[in-house]
Amino acid sequence: MQILAALHSLRSPEATAAAVLLFSVLVTKVCCQFSPQTYPDPRIDPLSCRHLLPAQVCDPSEILKADERRILNEKIVRLQQITANIKNSSPACADTTKSTNLYIMIALVDRLNALPFDAGSDHSVNIEKFTNQLRSKYQNYQDISLCDPLVLIVNAHGDRQVFTVAGRDAKLSREVLQAAFQRNVGHFRGGNYALGLEGMVEYIVSAYGSAHIVQVPSLLGEPRKSKNESFANGPSSVSSGTGQFVAHGVRQQQRLAVAEPKFDIESVPEGDRLWTRILAKAMARCGEEPNKLVKYVRTAVEEAMDISLKLISDPHYNKIEEDSQNVDNAPNAREKAWQGLKPHLEDIYMKYGAQIQQLVTADQCPAKRGERTLRILRLN
Repeated sequence: MQILAALHSLRSPEATAAAVLLFSVLVTKVCCQFSPQTYPDPRIDPLSCRHLLPAQVCDPSEILKADERRILNEKIVRLQQITANIKNSSPACADTTKSTNLYIMIALVDRLNALPFDAGSDHSVNIEKFTNQLRSKYQNYQDISLCDPLVLIVNAHGDRQVFTVAGRDAKLSREVLQAAFQRNVGHFRGGNYALGLEGMVEYIVSAYGSAHIVQVPSLLGEPRKSKNESFANGPSSVSSGTGQFVAHGVRQQQRLAVAEPKFDIESVPEGDRLWTRILAKAMARCGEEPNKLVKYVRTAVEEAMDISLKLISDPHYNKIEEDSQNVDNAPNAREKAWQGLKPHLEDIYMKYGAQIQQLVTADQCPAKRGERTLRILRLN
């Protein structure tokens, strides 16, 4: 209002034009920044979140493309349909007449900087405070004794920060939330925010299943006890200033990697090229211990050969090869053929998501698999 009053008091056209320009800049800034109180809820205000229908992803600044936003929201809904079959083991969620299922929401913002004319502002908004207050608002400031399985991921695009808060009854530790980001940090650094957020959602869903299923099938063929006790008996934290319960919150900083000269494998003489590639892959999976390089390379090669032999008789892979040669699929026939595998992969993930996440860790280095198995058996 002070700006508008100043406009009326101006006399010269030049001064008026300058004031109008200043006013338009400030209005643009207001439109692109939010406080937790003004940030929209995609469930009740989907249009402001760039959806036509109620959703669980809000992107008012259109950081994601429309298709990316839609696909991300659909994935969340689809995965929650799977977790709906898992009984929430938290005592606070014993009342099954109300929803006790894992509930994931994602909020994307451009920047978290406060507006320059905010009274008493320090010109910065803490992403942790923003996330906690927004999460409390999304829960209608519910009592902390009620079932709380809500997970909120906030991606501050311009500030290169991600903050995840998981409700107590989701039973997701700080380590799980940290791992969800670290496994997808490459996508964020590359500007592929949709893929990064999708990967985080998948990891969180898998970890939720592992936390609430009493007996989780082990890859070693023996049942593995879930670690529910560590959540039930462990300390809980309450966020300051909001009166809202927050079980775990993890701040992530998307640090820009220093660009290094890209190594061109084609610069290696042809006689050394194959084993250079094999050695690089083996070291990436197992490490760089000089006295174990032969072991790492051998196990990597033998595993690759075993997979190759099985692929020869696999109907899904054979269909990919057949479709790749089909002239009706041109252009990009091979790309289309591989995309045809997507339903099968999604079905596999839905069936064995939790076990696959265990396999990702346990099977990272085939040469160390036997050593790890022995350690696990001793612990059991």
